[in-house]
Amino acid sequence: MKPNPAIEPSRSSDAGFSLFESLVALAIFSMAAIATLTLVSQNLRSSSIMEARTFASFVAENVLVETYILERVVLGEETGEAQMGGYDFEWRRDITETGEGNLQAVTVRVTLDGVDQTLVIRHGFRRG
Repeated sequence: MKPNPAIEPSRSSDAGFSLFESLVALAIFSMAAIATLTLVSQNLRSSSIMEARTFASFVAENVLVETYILERVVLGEETGEAQMGGYDFEWRRDITETGEGNLQAVTVRVTLDGVDQTLVIRHGFRRG
């Protein structure tokens, strides 16, 4: 009986990958995995910053609306604190005369509590 080459066991030099080929494949896979993990961590960091800025924007709008409905305001700077979405914010409102009749300029800056970087700045006007 003649041996069938399709089912004949292959020689050990022809079977599988060499150690070098396996190491190269592992190195390529590792570089791709590291790049993916870096991208995911940057995305998570970016989304948390955007979340804080969104809530800071709500705080700034609330301070502006409160300023509009006050009957009497004091020119100059005023500070306060607010909580929203699990974040603690500090806001600073600056009211100045514009020189145009009784029109006053209002600027609101919002930062995270204890951080000097301004997340949101909103500007508005009100009649004095």
